[in-house]
Amino acid sequence: MERSKRLGRLRHALLERLVHYYYFVTEQQEHGCGDTVTSTRIARLMQMDDTLVRKDLAAIGVRGYPRVGFKCSEVADAIRKVLGFDETYRAVIIGIGWLGSAMASYRGFSRYGLEICGLFDCDPVKIGLMRDNLVVLPMERLPLVVRQQGVSMAILTVPVDAAQEVADFAVAAGVKAIWNFASTNLELAEAVLVRHEHISVGLAELGYQLKQAGAAGPPDAPAGKEAEA
Repeated sequence: MERSKRLGRLRHALLERLVHYYYFVTEQQEHGCGDTVTSTRIARLMQMDDTLVRKDLAAIGVRGYPRVGFKCSEVADAIRKVLGFDETYRAVIIGIGWLGSAMASYRGFSRYGLEICGLFDCDPVKIGLMRDNLVVLPMERLPLVVRQQGVSMAILTVPVDAAQEVADFAVAAGVKAIWNFASTNLELAEAVLVRHEHISVGLAELGYQLKQAGAAGPPDAPAGKEAEA
């Protein structure tokens, strides 16, 4: 119980770091890069202090071994339980354009306990097409699929002007969480879990960092050479 309280207080910062740890150790396992990992290596890859890595893992009950580090299997198992990846929850993708199609083909969702069990679109040209062994269905079939498949999440990859209407329809169909890739904020009941992915935010951050990196001007010319006019 005490551990859960600590995790609750650190939700936004700690849970995000745990996802990065989880991705790193599972990638290491899948590629046969060793059964153990040190906090120093994780910290170096994530550009953070190794003391924080050890503190985070201790908060979820994972202890390291002297001169060995952490066992990847123990780290992965603990994070799965804390974040719920050890259970399977089902989702549908609404909007089968280039992004929706790419997400339908992504194999990594199962690592996080997510199963894509339905694809939906309102475009008659796309309805009936196969995407990764799933048939694209019309929107009016959504309530039936949500009910029959026990769907809890809808992944929205629709145009901005359709996002609110589609989200409202999905919630009315019984969806409890929305993962929104449309560049707009949705107005939904507080009981509905919503995650907005604004690509423009990431672009703005990179643009700012590029500007800061270039603030000092171009690198000096090599000694002995004059700068060209």
